[in-house]
Amino acid sequence: MVRQMAKRIKLYETPIKAIRKKCLECSYDQVKEVRLCEVVSCACWPYRFGRRPDKATLDTLKEYYGEKP
Repeated sequence: MVRQMAKRIKLYETPIKAIRKKCLECSYDQVKEVRLCEVVSCACWPYRFGRRPDKATLDTLKEYYGEKP
């Protein structure tokens, strides 16, 4: 008797992966352009690499937005 495992089908992407996909779409699917993105005011900017930003990046953003109204 051969058992077949049911394939797992993802119904949705993780939010961070969806942000990465949006960043790639914004930069015309150019990975280098996503890396070089200078639009710090974009809400997706800290998550553009497809993972959570590190503490240093978050601290830098807090300083940036703290100094500018």
